[in-house]
Amino acid sequence: MSKHNSHLRAAFDAAFVFPFAAYVWQSERARSCWIDLEGWQDNLAGPVSHIVEHGDCAYVYRRNDAYFTGVDDPAALHARLQSWHGEMVAGLKRFVPTSEAEANDLAAMRQFADEIWAVTEQAIEVERTRWERATV
Repeated sequence: MSKHNSHLRAAFDAAFVFPFAAYVWQSERARSCWIDLEGWQDNLAGPVSHIVEHGDCAYVYRRNDAYFTGVDDPAALHARLQSWHGEMVAGLKRFVPTSEAEANDLAAMRQFADEIWAVTEQAIEVERTRWERATV
């Protein structure tokens, strides 16, 4: 793993693992909302984790399934991941806090979503760079 990917690993863990493993939820309802959005998080985590671990995400380009049909380059991968992240954010927008604890958790969830997207963007940049080098 390169120095860059070591940094990316730490960012990945902070964005994808921390909310489940270490964040102290103030409300059960907000925690349930975050858990309900786990499918979108998992969709994002798969390709991002593969880039972090292996330096690329080439496996998605060969897949012809519900997740990756039509994804044949980093731009298409970026668009797919952006769509999934948008669905996660839409789920957060539907959450209407009814207490201060829920409002605090919603602020945290929004931050988690921002961090997930920041790591995703970093991973896609690694994939774009790899792709460009491989196609030269």
